[in-house]
Amino acid sequence: MSADLDALLALDDRWNAAYHHGDPGALEGVLAADWLGFLPDGTRLGRADLITHFPVSPAPTLMIERHAARIHGDTAVTRLTLYEGPARLQSVLRVYSRVDGHWQAVSAQIVP
Repeated sequence: MSADLDALLALDDRWNAAYHHGDPGALEGVLAADWLGFLPDGTRLGRADLITHFPVSPAPTLMIERHAARIHGDTAVTRLTLYEGPARLQSVLRVYSRVDGHWQAVSAQIVP
């Protein structure tokens, strides 16, 4: 595994851990200042919106399964699904960009 992929997966894991611990502060250093997300209904979220509405009391049975991680030059994507127990909650496509040698999340698309 390349050092780039290791760094990307570590950053993606930090985001996942923030969900598990209900800790929006853990997203500091993960999300770009101009991060942009989209909900299934097309609602647009900025970085501040995500942090403000971050789940701080996650279900103890929350599970995150990563399906893919790909690097394309200075851009990367990860795809994952969130489950609460056996129930599938949503799938997410995250987009990362490498800036000054470091990865940061720049966008996410959530689908039902």
